Amino acid sequence: MKTVAIKHIAVFAALVLSSAANAATYDYTAHYDYVRKPELPDAQIDAQLQADTVTCDGAVGVQRATPSASYRGCMLQHGWRYSFLTRQAVQVARAPADPYFSSNAKVTAGHFIDHDNGMDCQNTGGAEVCVPPSGTVRYFDPDQNLPCTRTGAMAVCSNM
Repeated sequence: MKTVAIKHIAVFAALVLSSAANAATYDYTAHYDYVRKPELPDAQIDAQLQADTVTCDGAVGVQRATPSASYRGCMLQHGWRYSFLTRQAVQVARAPADPYFSSNAKVTAGHFIDHDNGMDCQNTGGAEVCVPPSGTVRYFDPDQNLPCTRTGAMAVCSNM
């Protein structure tokens, strides 16, 4: 089997078999070789692997890491022999900082500054209780679609 075809198989298998549950830590790629005769043309390898993977996912269940014996058996019935598994660490991307938010307000333990209203808030049993902050907070109000500045109880929102 050509190296290009094997690479296509590996890339597709990574997409199908990588674990959502383990996405924060590792991506797993199960590698399969097509063993039926006649060999598939390179142009058909990816589509056939995808179709057979969907069939086996439905019959046996989606595999998270090393495919089970029953999953490998299902894939073998469709012409794919399990070869090996690779594991690659996933880099967790941090959420970008809010460019509209800055604060010099002092908050007590258990409190936070709400990014949508600039208030000093605390979660209490499923509800958010907010009071004016002791300091200045710059934030973006999604309801008004404007950047705002809050000092105490007064907030000024403007696009100028």
